[in-house]
Amino acid sequence: MGRMAEFRLRPATERDAPAVSDVLTEAGVAGWSSFLGEERIRRANAGRTHPADVVAEDENGVCGFVAWDVETGEVLRLYVHPRCWGAGVGRALLEAAEAALTAAGVAQAWLNTEERGPAVAFYERCGWRTEGPPRVRDWHGAALVEPRFVKDLRRG
Repeated sequence: MGRMAEFRLRPATERDAPAVSDVLTEAGVAGWSSFLGEERIRRANAGRTHPADVVAEDENGVCGFVAWDVETGEVLRLYVHPRCWGAGVGRALLEAAEAALTAAGVAQAWLNTEERGPAVAFYERCGWRTEGPPRVRDWHGAALVEPRFVKDLRRG
């Protein structure tokens, strides 16, 4: 961790779907298995695909992805394979989403993330702040508490 990795960003394609699913699952296991359990995470994601707008690639293939919705301003998903945690991949993907949302005229981007995972500190370091009550929901029999993070995109 903490090392800079060689990676590049590119638009996601349908062919990336299996790798995107693998990144989401492995990041979920690494970040959330302590409170959700590895088997629950693997079972919930088996055979599922997840939309992605941009992927990050390193020498081993897809190592991260991000998806957003320009209509709502939501960053829907941002996951980085644990092999690249701390290497700048997540920040680069988040910046790509912020740039795309800004270009689409979104004034404030938002997202939810589980409060017990490592992403809370990541988003805070990237200039996002909590706002309003958290989203509480059931996820495959587990209660998730997901603070809402926002970032103003039209700052001078």
